[in-house]
Amino acid sequence: MSTTEAQILEMIRQLPKPALDEVKVFLDFLTWRYQENLPQPRGTAIIATMRGKATARMTTDAILNLTRGNE
Repeated sequence: MSTTEAQILEMIRQLPKPALDEVKVFLDFLTWRYQENLPQPRGTAIIATMRGKATARMTTDAILNLTRGNE
């Protein structure tokens, strides 16, 4: 049998004050522990740092032609 969110909230509301305080601390910990702000992969961070730093006014095609030795 699975417990619904409403049933869990009702159980929490029926707890005595000291136990309710402990539940609040535990829920705060879970919120902190499983937050969505996880570190980015290394490559993503490097690209984000480099974004907008180009000084040459070249198109992507011109850069690709240079790297391929076409110009």
